[in-house]
Amino acid sequence: MLDLKRQYQPLQTELLEALGYVLQTQQFILGEQVNRFERSAASHLAVSHALGCSSGTDALWLALAAVEIGQGTSVITTPFSFFASVSSILRAGGTAVLADIDPATFNLSPNAVEQVLDSPRGKAVRAILPVHLYGQCADWTAFAQMA
Repeated sequence: MLDLKRQYQPLQTELLEALGYVLQTQQFILGEQVNRFERSAASHLAVSHALGCSSGTDALWLALAAVEIGQGTSVITTPFSFFASVSSILRAGGTAVLADIDPATFNLSPNAVEQVLDSPRGKAVRAILPVHLYGQCADWTAFAQMA
């Protein structure tokens, strides 16, 4: 279901060159490579700024902190995910509320999220944190309408 060797093969030369550059320059933190990535990401996303993070977990936490998730607020997410989804909510000071998954895609179910939002627990919800899984994109259109 997850073939990392197949994903790596077409990128092998490019990745080894990039790794070699980092090892030669000893720029393990920040540096021109990160600046170039941030500019490229901002351009691709059509935003004024992008910020490189040390991990996806930190990226989730920073996004939640940026929208002021904290004490007394809740974030709906999926129970079928890497632990970073819930741990980033907790690190931001919020409460994780788990909603069920869609049995066909294994992604967060928009219907289950709607049920949470309509329940008493929905009053404290400030964000929805869907997760793309196994190459299946979460239903962003449905979640955006709920927002």
